[in-house]
Amino acid sequence: MDGIPVAEAARRLSISDVAAYEALRAGRLVRVQGSSPARVTADSVQRMATQRRSEALRRRDGDAVALARFVSERLHGLPGAVGFPQPFHAAPTRGRAALRLLPDDARAIFGADVLEAAASRDRLRKDGACPTCWAHASARVHQTRPPEDDQAYRLLLGEPCPADRQRWAAEAIARRRAMEELTRRETASRRAAEQERIRAEFRAAQQEAETAAQRVRTAARAYAALDPSVARQAGVQARRRAGFTASGDMACGCTADRYVCREHTQMFGTTDRRQVRR
Repeated sequence: MDGIPVAEAARRLSISDVAAYEALRAGRLVRVQGSSPARVTADSVQRMATQRRSEALRRRDGDAVALARFVSERLHGLPGAVGFPQPFHAAPTRGRAALRLLPDDARAIFGADVLEAAASRDRLRKDGACPTCWAHASARVHQTRPPEDDQAYRLLLGEPCPADRQRWAAEAIARRRAMEELTRRETASRRAAEQERIRAEFRAAQQEAETAAQRVRTAARAYAALDPSVARQAGVQARRRAGFTASGDMACGCTADRYVCREHTQMFGTTDRRQVRR
């Protein structure tokens, strides 16, 4: 069956199962129709994760670095950052045990897998592992947000290894190429739409011109039947379009009085142009 179990959705969102069911009842998570037990759509999970992160960053004025510094200090037993609530127990709580003391905004922004790696950072490095690589692999398995090439994640996980830098560089290249391809397609789509608009305007104008020309011809024939001078003017215009000059000479060499070219002589059967006019 399609969809994600509610418990898995809660794991991806770094919230409790109870909070996931509340989000389902509130409509923030979309239930797969007919699923029993309840399953939710992957799109709604991704959408809610993005919304939670945006809301948390807005509450923190977009300062993820300050929150990361506070989280790192809390996980490793250092004094809390200024401006954040202090724990109300005397003994310091460190490592994974301190994860439950972190604010919800930290889970919404960084995700459970990054925070797990941050809590185990020293142990992972002692074992020869890279916390950033560990967080990336865990996030890929659990479909949560992976670590990024950012100062906030360096505060949580330490300096990344060369493999992380290479992976981020490859991802940056892939994103740039995808953006360039998207821009190219959008430009081509806009150009095609503009060309189609111009063609449509040209066809409409051409149709209007043909309709107007037909009306002119019809009106001219009707007017010529009432006034012969209109017919004479139409003949003058036709002669001009045929190549007659103002003096009556033609481009083929025929003068106002005589036809000298073979075509006109054969057409009218004479070389006397004045006789043809009569």
